[in-house]
Order: sequence, then C-alpha cells, then structure tokens
Amino acid sequence: NSTKASNGDDDEDCVWRFGYGSNIALSTLRTKKNLNPRRHLVGTITGWELYFSPAIPYVEPGFAKIRPVVEERNEEECNENLGKYGSTENQLHGSAFLIPRGEADGLDRQEASYRVHPSRFVSYDGDVIEGVGLYVPKKYIADGRIFVPDSDGQEEPGVPSLRYLQLMQRGAREAELSESWIKKLDAFDHYVTPDDVRDRTLGWIREFHDDPERSDCVWTMEELSRHDGSEESRPPHVAVMQYVARVDSKAWVFASWKGHCVTRRNLLHFRGQSLDVNDIRWNEDGFRPLPKVSECSDEEREYLLQNLETLLHRGGTIVAKLKECIDDGGEMECVSR
Repeated sequence: NSTKASNGDDDEDCVWRFGYGSNIALSTLRTKKNLNPRRHLVGTITGWELYFSPAIPYVEPGFAKIRPVVEERNEEECNENLGKYGSTENQLHGSAFLIPRGEADGLDRQEASYRVHPSRFVSYDGDVIEGVGLYVPKKYIADGRIFVPDSDGQEEPGVPSLRYLQLMQRGAREAELSESWIKKLDAFDHYVTPDDVRDRTLGWIREFHDDPERSDCVWTMEELSRHDGSEESRPPHVAVMQYVARVDSKAWVFASWKGHCVTRRNLLHFRGQSLDVNDIRWNEDGFRPLPKVSECSDEEREYLLQNLETLLHRGGTIVAKLKECIDDGGEMECVSR
C-alpha cells in the first residue's frame, strides 16, 4: 500500500537520480561529489542486475554497472510494469536523491557513458517515485527499447579495486541498505595485483635506478607542468610519488593527470575525499609539502603503486625523479614483494 511521492513545492527545479555504485551514501554525495541533495531515500528499482564492468587496467579494473534482467519491452511499458516483472532477486538496491537540475546536469556529464533512464523507485518505507533517473549503459537502450543481451553477448565481468569496493560497502552500510544487499557486496572479491605484474613493475623500477642516464635526471614541478600534452614537443608526463613517467602516445589517461604529480590526488581518491576541492596543482597555494608515503597505510601505498603500474604496463616509461617529492620526503622505497 504505497503512495506516490512528490518533490514538494520547494523542489520544482530538482530532479531525481539513483545511485547504486559509488553514489550511495549521503556523505559521499555531499563531500566527494559536491552535491546538495534535498531528499535522500533508500530502496530498490526492479529488473536490473549489478555487475562489475572492466575499467582501468591494473588500478581500477572494475566499476559497477547494471544490465536488464526482464523481457524486452519499450520504455513506457517498463516504467508501468517493471515492478510486476522479475523477482526480488532482480532488485537493484541503492539510494534515490533529489538534487538541483544544474547539479544533475553536471553529474550526467560525469556519467557520459550511461543514459539516464526514468525508472520506478520503491523506498524501503513503501514510497513510490516515478521517473527516477537510473544510469544505464547505453548499449542496453536503443530506439526506445531496453534489450536483454544473450548470455554469450554479455560483457565479461571486471574486478573492483579495494578502494572502489570498500566505497560501495561503506556507502551501503551508511545508507542502511538491506542486510541481504550488504552481504552481496561483501561477497565480491577485490583486485589483487598478480605476482607477475608486480614483478615486472619492480623490474622496470630497478632498471630505472640502474640506468644513470635516467636515474640522475631530476625534474622540478615547473618542468613537469609543461609536459601536459598541450604542445606536441612536450608529450604528457605524470609523476606518481618520486617517479616521473612519460605516458605512451596510445594510452589514455585522465586529462587532470597530465603534467601533474598525482600522489595527493590518488590518496584523496582512495580516502573518498573530493578531488575538485582538495587536489592542489603545482602553481596553487598549499601544493607543498607533498604527501609522505611513509605516513600512508599499507593499503594506500599499494594503491599508489598500482597507479604507477597502470602507466608502466600500458607503455609508459620512467624518465626522471621529481625534486619536490624527494625534498618533501615523499619517496617510496623500491623493494621486492
């Protein structure tokens, strides 16, 4: 006996979105995503299955995505009938949050690989909200229809990083999602760097230190900042801890990484803090001192090394050491596993 929930007179220029991956907890929406939810409810949307899609190799190899588990029908029929099809096993748990339209537009741009699909949300308390924006991979919606792919055509699953999986698990607990859903999340494995991958990484680091031509080369942040890819003569370089790596011309990296020391950024990301607010670039106040790796937890140091790993294993090369990192005591000692 549920009732349809309305936005309220004060929320006319707000829209609903649904979070099932990293956007579950209210604290995450506020502090990491810099959103200002007017309402935040927890509950389910029926007809979708959670899985992890392959993402950034060696560091974030799996992000949460969903795929339909109902018969093919048009979007209008899905909006009207999706709650009647499929069992509770096909329910997607998460949070519905009401945010200003401008913030929703920004979030939609961040989630550009998805289509915002209006869906029926049912809260744990029985409220029903129609038209909640659900982020659906574009390949599952075409010509106004939702498609259920054949099993042999489905994407091979990825494996979430420890950072990402813990973010989902903490978010589910903070939002007080159902115990069965929390157990489901706790049952997923997280990515662990294979021995052969780590051995190759450490081998490349040792080769760098054994090569005087490279290991004696010390860059300043001023020099690194010029290598942001804006000029062909200065291809993009990235520093992770003390290592300055040239990015392979065929490898994709975040634009925010280019010409930047990403150690602080990586740690903020691991800790679930806002990158937009707290990441500081070389020419901004507060850039120094750089983080001391010796003061990081083992899990944080592992994540930093994985961020270097994703550059090296996709064709990158260590070309120099970063002066500011060395001066600030931010080095990581190269040791075997």
